[in-house]
Amino acid sequence: MTRSSVSLAEQRREQSRRRRVAAGTLGESFPHVQQLRIRLAFQDSAGPGPTGQIHDVYPSAPALFEFPCPHGGCDGGFDLTDAARTLMRASKPYAEGSQQCGGSRASQGPVRQPCTLRLSYRIAVQFEPAAGK
Repeated sequence: MTRSSVSLAEQRREQSRRRRVAAGTLGESFPHVQQLRIRLAFQDSAGPGPTGQIHDVYPSAPALFEFPCPHGGCDGGFDLTDAARTLMRASKPYAEGSQQCGGSRASQGPVRQPCTLRLSYRIAVQFEPAAGK
C-alpha cells in the first residue's frame, strides 16, 4: 500500500467512525424497535458472488446501516441507512430492495475497474408489541 492509499483508508475509517457516533443508537432513534434483521445477498455479473450475510441489530447498536463491499480490494460499499430509517418511521414490518456497489476494484495492471457486485437486501423490523402494525 502506498502512503496516499493508507492515508485514504485512514480517512475513510475516521469518517465512518464519526458517522456512527453522530447516528446515535437504534434505541435512541427508534425506541419502539426491538430488533432489526438485515439479510444481504450478493450477485456479481463477473462470476459467483460472495456468500450472503445476516445482521441482527439491537437497540444498543449504532443506527447506521453501512456495509463494506465484501469483494477484497473494493473501496465501495452499501448504505441501507435511509431504507432502514424510512421503514422504521413508517412502522412497516419489512422492506426489500437492491443496490449496485459504486466502488472500484483492483484488476490486472495499475488501472482499477468498477465493481460489478449487486446487493439484494431485506430489512425486517421487530417492534415493541404496542408500537408495531
